[in-house]
Amino acid sequence: MRSSIKALMQKTAIATAVSLACATPFAAHANETGLTDGIIIKYKKSSKIGHGAKLAQDTIDKASQRAGHKLRHKRRMASGAQVMRLEGRKSKAELKKIVERLKQDPNVEYAEPDLLMRPMATPNDPSYWNQWHYRESTGGLNLPSAWDVTQGEGAVVAVLDTGYRPHHDLVDNLLPGYDMISNTFVSVDGDGRDGDATDPGDWHTDNACQSDDPRNYESDSSWHGTHVAGTIAATTNNNMGVAGVAYKAKVVPVRVLGRCGGLTSDIADAIVWAAGGSVSGVPTNANPAQVLNLSLGGEGTCGSAYQTAINTARSLGATVVVAAGNDDDYASRYTPASCDGVITVAATDRDGGRAYYSNYGNAVDMAAPGGAQSFANDSNGILSTDNSGTRSPGSDAYYYSQGTSMAAPHVAGVAALLYSVDPNLTPDEVESVLSNTTRSFPSSCTGCGAGIVDAAAAVASITGNGNTGNGTSLVETNVAGASGSWLTYQIEVEPGMSSLDIEIFNDNGEVDLYVSYGSSPTRGSVVNDTENCVPYEWVGNTNGYNTESCSFNNPSAGTWYIALHGYEAFNGLTLTAEAKP
Repeated sequence: MRSSIKALMQKTAIATAVSLACATPFAAHANETGLTDGIIIKYKKSSKIGHGAKLAQDTIDKASQRAGHKLRHKRRMASGAQVMRLEGRKSKAELKKIVERLKQDPNVEYAEPDLLMRPMATPNDPSYWNQWHYRESTGGLNLPSAWDVTQGEGAVVAVLDTGYRPHHDLVDNLLPGYDMISNTFVSVDGDGRDGDATDPGDWHTDNACQSDDPRNYESDSSWHGTHVAGTIAATTNNNMGVAGVAYKAKVVPVRVLGRCGGLTSDIADAIVWAAGGSVSGVPTNANPAQVLNLSLGGEGTCGSAYQTAINTARSLGATVVVAAGNDDDYASRYTPASCDGVITVAATDRDGGRAYYSNYGNAVDMAAPGGAQSFANDSNGILSTDNSGTRSPGSDAYYYSQGTSMAAPHVAGVAALLYSVDPNLTPDEVESVLSNTTRSFPSSCTGCGAGIVDAAAAVASITGNGNTGNGTSLVETNVAGASGSWLTYQIEVEPGMSSLDIEIFNDNGEVDLYVSYGSSPTRGSVVNDTENCVPYEWVGNTNGYNTESCSFNNPSAGTWYIALHGYEAFNGLTLTAEAKP
């Protein structure tokens, strides 16, 4: 194994100031997964019940008995519906049972939870709209829905890299770090280990590095650590620049890469230190990280120094995320990508397929957006914080870069979102959640692991939130939408299921059902086959407008998407989906 490590990034620049239109204002939407103590009940006109400003106590008592919970009347709505309050907030599962019981009353027109509304977490950072890797349905991370639940509050991520620049769009989320580089040639700053993790630059001249390295040519400073840290936790909603994946998390910068790379001994010590372990001659990290991001690597299989350090970090509760490498080769031939206990990340392009440079193979656990550029200034790369200096630091900048170095921090950021929701997660649990909630590759990605990391599905899986089934069934009741609206749901089908049956029953209006495996369906994109269904297009379809169904034998394991298109305005719809062994 080589003693020096090269940063896993390929980079091209754009202008320092990225000019984009301002983001749209926040849009309110129903939080269908939140807790509430409210129930809305509308009685039928024919029942002669509930048409006054107050409800009779006998009506309240009967509703309480049917609901199985004590109800009290709050007020009458303009629509004639009555707002009731339970004795306390209930979970989604409890609310579902209460509503179903109330709807069994023949006098009730409809019943539904009185749900909270909240802003949709759309950042106001102007360059967010150029970060396709967060939001686009094909190649993106599916972040916006995850942000509705958490933005990474309380989580700490260590970035083991070239250090940091105090970028105005990042510095507010930085914690004190450390410079772990012991070799003065590598360090560039003229000294050894110290408490200053700022990046002085990692430029070098021709033939300054190892003679057997084919990339031993003159290179400007990369500002690699600043770019990586910005993907994880760039300051967000500050009306400038870009957004970060876990933008309320904090970053501990650990400088391990300098001129020509970094030494295994320094990186191994940094892994232990970042997780809160003891390193001789170095003060203890006051902010132990739950997630370690290593966007770096070198040739050779995992050695004992790396593996021991990783084992120590894991024993301290840290999840270790590493880049697979950029050599279009088997990741098992590189380290730390080949180490045990790490999450090894391949890179995908904007189409959701393997980026042309990305390593692959059995050592890869999952994939994330890394970009694939054809030319300088190519917006198909990953946009993040950077610096304009060629050798020494210059002014703050934003650059598009590509590489598994860019993919890994996407995963580290999502891991931070998980820790924000549940700080007691173990590294194995984090990897399991991330792996089990990935979405299928929309383009070819052989050897890229379980799938593309899906931030919303990962967060939903540990909160119980989101329109995601529990692996065997999904039930949504009293669904409503406007004409032209699209509502999308997901169900995770486990391996070995013999059937998947999906059905909608609609009381009012006309709705079209679309079902697709692996990606969200759109109108005109789905044909009827073994992994897609549009029941209203079946030849000889006898389904009415109010009932449509799709059935699949031996359904593929993974994420199935169910979309409802409002051909007309509709309400009172029930959706059921069940996978059976």
